[in-house]
Parts: sequence; C-alpha cells; structure tokens
Amino acid sequence: MSVNLGVRAKFLIVTVMIVVAVDLAAGVYLQWKLRAAEDQRVEDELSRNAQTVAELVEWGFVHGSVALSSESIDPIADRLGETMAVRVTIIGADGVVLGDSSLGLAEVSQVANHGDRPEVLEAGPEACGLARRYSDTLGTEMLYCAIALEVPGDGAGPAFVRVATRLEALDDSFAQMRLILVFGGLLSLAMAIGAGLVASRVMYGKFRELVESTRAVADGDKERRSSVKGGDEFGGMAGSLTRVSEELERTVKQLARERDLFEAVIHSMDEAVLAIDKKRRIIALNRSAREMLSITTEVSGRLLLEAVRIPQLSEALDHALRGESRSIDIELESAGSLRQLMVRATPQGESGGAVLVMHDVTEIRRLETVRRDFVANVSHELRTPVSIIQANAETLLLGAIDEPAAARRFLDAVSRNAERLGQLISDLLDISRIEAGKYKMELDALSLTAVARSVSRSVSESCRRREVVFGVDIAPELQVHGDARALEQVLVNLVENAVKYGPEGGVVDLVAVEQDTAVRIEVRDEGPGIGPDHRSRVFERFYRVDPGRSRHMGGTGLGLAIVKNLTEAMGGDVGVDPREPRGSCFWVRLRKVSPKAPEADAP
Repeated sequence: MSVNLGVRAKFLIVTVMIVVAVDLAAGVYLQWKLRAAEDQRVEDELSRNAQTVAELVEWGFVHGSVALSSESIDPIADRLGETMAVRVTIIGADGVVLGDSSLGLAEVSQVANHGDRPEVLEAGPEACGLARRYSDTLGTEMLYCAIALEVPGDGAGPAFVRVATRLEALDDSFAQMRLILVFGGLLSLAMAIGAGLVASRVMYGKFRELVESTRAVADGDKERRSSVKGGDEFGGMAGSLTRVSEELERTVKQLARERDLFEAVIHSMDEAVLAIDKKRRIIALNRSAREMLSITTEVSGRLLLEAVRIPQLSEALDHALRGESRSIDIELESAGSLRQLMVRATPQGESGGAVLVMHDVTEIRRLETVRRDFVANVSHELRTPVSIIQANAETLLLGAIDEPAAARRFLDAVSRNAERLGQLISDLLDISRIEAGKYKMELDALSLTAVARSVSRSVSESCRRREVVFGVDIAPELQVHGDARALEQVLVNLVENAVKYGPEGGVVDLVAVEQDTAVRIEVRDEGPGIGPDHRSRVFERFYRVDPGRSRHMGGTGLGLAIVKNLTEAMGGDVGVDPREPRGSCFWVRLRKVSPKAPEADAP
C-alpha cells in the first residue's frame, strides 16, 4: 500500500533522518576517539607505574633491602599496590609469582605460573608488554602492563614487574558518556524537529500558495496571481509563475483566435474537408464533409475506412501519408443519385498526417456535358440548313435557274432553310441575352386575359394551317407579376409546340388555375405525350424527345429552354405533367397579384 506524503511531511522526515544520521555518526566517532584516547592514557599510566615499581624493586635488590623471595617481595607489592591504587604483581624469572598486591602471602604460593602470560612474554627492560583479558583470580576484565628487570647476582634471568588495573571503572565512565551522547542526540533531534517544523511551516505556506496559484491557472482562473513576494527563490518562482501564466494566457487567446478562424473557414467552405493523422484516424471534419458523405455520428478518432467506406479515399490517403499529393475523381451514390467528387489529398508536413479536400463537381461535369452537347447540336443544326442552302445554290448556278419549275423548287428550299437558320440564330441570341441578364424586363401586374388575347392572335395562323381548335379558359380578374413581352413569348412557344406536335384537327387549351399566392398557367394538348425519362430534360437546350420528328417539324430545340429561362427570370417556375388519356400539360407558375379594391366615393 502506497502512502502519499505532502511536501511538508517529506521535508520534516528528511530533516529528521539527516539529524539522526549526523548524531549517530558523530556519537560513534566521538565514542571511538574518546575510548582510544582513554585507553592510551590508561596504558601510559600503567607503563609509568610499572616503570616506577621496577625501579623501586631494582633499588631494593641493589641495596640489599629486598631478597628474591615471597616473604620479602609480597609486602612490597602490597604496599606499592595500595599506594598506586593498582594491582602490582612481581614474577620471578621462572614465572613463579613472588608477590601480588591483590593476594595474601599464603595465596601467592598457590597462584599458577605466569611465565606464559602474553604481557610477560612481550615484556622487556624498556618496552612494556600490554595485554587485556579477563582475570580468573579477580573475576573481572583487567589491563596488564609488564616490564622486565635485572636481579643482581642471579643468573637465572630477569624478573618481571606487572601492573594491572580494573577496566570496570573505564567501562562505567564510557557507559555514562554514551548516555550523555544519547541524551544530547535526542535533544538535538528534538531541536531539529522543532526547527524543521517552523521552517517547513514558513516554506510550506509559500509553497502551498504557489501550488494553489498554479492550480488556479491550470483551471482557467485568469485573475488569480500569486501573493508570494520577496527576493528569495520562492519570490523568484512566484514572479516566473506570473510571467508564465500571462504568456500562457496570451498564447491560449492567440490559439483560440486561430482555432475560431480555422473553424469558421473550414465550416464556411462548400468543399468537404477531412483532417487525418498519421495513424489514419480522423482529427476533424467540417459541415460540408458530413453532408457530402452522409456522416451522422461522431467519427473523430475513428479510422477513415471505418467512418467512410470509400476505398478510393484510402488509396489517395496512402499517397498523402507518403508525402505525395494526389488528385482523384470518384463517384458517390447519395439519395438515389450519382454524384461526382474530385478529391485532393495533401500531406500535412511534419505532423505526418494529411488533409482531404473534396469538391462536388457533379454540376460542373453536367455543364461540361451540356456545353459539349450545345456545341455539337449548334454545329449540327447550323450545318443542315447551310448544307441545303449551299447545295441548292450550287444546283441553281449549274443551270437549274434556267428551268422555271426546278428553280422555283430549289429557291423555295433555300427560303425555308434560310428562315430556319434565321429562327435558330434568333433563338440563340435570345437565350444568350436571357442567361447574360441583358434581356430587359419590366415586371408589373399583368392581366392574363389581355396576354391570352395577344397569344391567340400570334398563333392563329399556325392553328389555321393544322385546323387546331385553340381554347382559352382564364378568369377575367386574374393578374400575375411578370413582364408582358416575356410572358407572351413563353405562352406563344408553348402553344405553338402544342399545335406543332399535336394531331391535325385537335384541341389546344390555355387554362389558368389559382394556387394560393400563385397562378398556374397550363397549355394542354392531345399530342403523343412525353415519357417519364424525358420530362426532366425537355427544358434543356437542343434536347428532343424524338429528334427525327422534331427536325422534320422545323423545331430548333431551343424553344422550351427559352421558356424556362424567361419564366425563372420573372421569378416563376415551369414543368410538364402527363395528361389523361393522352397528351401533355405544360405549365408556368407565377406570383399572383390581388386586384385593388375600388375606392369608395366621397360623401
């Protein structure tokens, strides 16, 4: 089990450990030094005492006052031992104890031979033989010092004087000294603990203030500043912390501004943006990416292939992660329709990730197709009448002009194709002006009945040639918001298409139906009708349901495109619906204008 200690407790524990270690080391060293000094002092004192005893005994031998016998020597040993407060032992050359201050005369003769004692073996005239051991005679620890002395007239060899002292007193004094050292150590430990508590309290207060200030900064408290002052390390740390917090606040604000700018940019982009890290996980994506890829859940942190199951994206990402930029086109099925995307994979640089930018180019590709089709259709539509005019003109020049019947036929063909060519050019100019916004319109409240009368006059000749009955069913009060010339052109194109493609002797109706705030103007025919696959495209330029029949009827393929552009320019919309049992219903919807109520007469 781990125990978490605070800084204050750790400081106090370290202080106590240091003091205890110093006290122990100092106590052991002091005790060792004192013991060594005391042992040396005792040894020196015993050596002096032994030398003194040896000189006194030698003096007694020289002057004949001392004989080499126990009866003569033992009283001297007792006297000297009592005077010096030590044990004095005199040993003969053969190791026999002649006198001992700690034993009576009768006991001396019973003492074992001391010739093999270590101190006796090491003793010399000038050198003191020392030995420390337990004395069986006295039953205590003793320190012995022996010196050899010459006995005049005795050829047996030198005798020995041995002086000994008890070590009990020395051990007792050292025991007292150890007690004093222990007491001093405990006292110093208590003082150190007290000083450590005071110091730790002072320092911990500053340290805790620094910690709280740091935690407040980490928690986002921008106003919190450390109150620690002074020129010491804590004051310097507090100043550094204040500068760091201020710099951190500036950095965070700058990063927040850059993040907000980055998010505003990528979320306002119509292009889909995906940021991927080097582990192929999604870091960020914008709103367009979610909509384009139909992502409804949180995918940050997930692998790209898990969140978006498009293998081509992973292939592009592989190149980007290798440091290569790559652009690819992919097709994506979304909501039942096929969308074309252009994907650009770019390495992020040092981070090792990549950025995928996806553009929806479906409309661009469609417009490119329309442009190609437009160029091809215009070329085809122009080539046909031009070729006919050229061929007939060449035939006339080669001699057919001299044959009245043939010449009239060729000139009639030239006239028809010239008219067709003029109509095509006129329609092209109209649709170009409309799309370029150069078709000037004056939007105002229009009476549908008035517009219908103008349309009826314009299509009367076409209806007469095909014996078509043209009917109008429009309420007199109906008004719409539009341009009179544009609306008339729209309705004329629709009615002439209905007359042209409907059966001879058929019926074409022009009807207006109110729908809340709008009016739906319908042109109903009894023609062959338009299949579901063609209804969404009939308003495209040069699109024909039956190309062969349309050219035979003399159509340019631009009439319905002009209808669509003029209607949208007036703020309306167009469409086509099937008609039962057969035929089609082309409709134009414009905003309804409520007629003004008549002003009451003044009283």
